[in-house]
Amino acid sequence: MSGAARWAAFAAEDLAMAQAAQGLRLWNQVCLHAQQTAAKSLKAFLAERHRPIPMVHHLAELLALCAEADQDLSRFEDRCYTLDKYLIPLTYPDAVPMDRPTACPPRRTPGKHSTSSKSSARRSAFISA
Repeated sequence: MSGAARWAAFAAEDLAMAQAAQGLRLWNQVCLHAQQTAAKSLKAFLAERHRPIPMVHHLAELLALCAEADQDLSRFEDRCYTLDKYLIPLTYPDAVPMDRPTACPPRRTPGKHSTSSKSSARRSAFISA
């Protein structure tokens, strides 16, 4: 199995875990495994192009390296930053404010600041990609 295929297989496992956690309403785990899915997918992209795989976890940094090979990938920059902001709070429980049981943002009140269905569809597409 090639290096790219191994990274892709690990990404697929993280995606399966994110989906399983979603079914169990374990939102910290959904966010963590979604972030890890994206990181390992970007590393698979680098491996497929015989580029060095850095030992980093921040998606923005990985995406910048991938965009050197394919500038079209820059369109995922906002999504990478969104997932990156959860990395530290999801990894270190003491990074989450004491009044919040989860690192994920609180649900928004419908109508006031609710996420549009278009945004939700884009997030789902990013996780599925």
